[in-house]
Amino acid sequence: MVSSARSSQSHHVHSIPHQSRCDKEKGKSVLKKIYVGLFFVLAISATLTPAVANQIVCDFDVNDHRQTLVLDPSNDVFASTKIDLPGGFRFAGQYLSDLHLFKAYVYHTPKERFILLALQAFSISQTSCPQDFGQHRIYDSEDERELYFHCRKKCTQ
Repeated sequence: MVSSARSSQSHHVHSIPHQSRCDKEKGKSVLKKIYVGLFFVLAISATLTPAVANQIVCDFDVNDHRQTLVLDPSNDVFASTKIDLPGGFRFAGQYLSDLHLFKAYVYHTPKERFILLALQAFSISQTSCPQDFGQHRIYDSEDERELYFHCRKKCTQ
């Protein structure tokens, strides 16, 4: 004979209490604070992105005659930007952006050809902006002429 034993199982129903209006408002307030905090984090990170040097700007003064030259970045080591200045001076510059290097060449032409008077190379920082390259005076003793130039990197975000 098979006896059947009935197991007594009790079913418990858990009721989830309804959220009160106060709890909902607290949740919205917390979300609002999270969004505001996220906004400030994004805004601060945008201002901390390093400045990018898009150009080098050089100012020249020869016998009170002033000129400016803007050099765009290039990766061609044979390309340069040139400007002929009063007093027989010529300036040529190279901004080699991948090498983080700026080269400045100053020539003088006392006769029919240009003679290199100075060659300077400057390491370009990718993080500091603006960056000046000092004040440089090149003197041609033969004609007793002086060239002054000052260069800086022009930065954008």
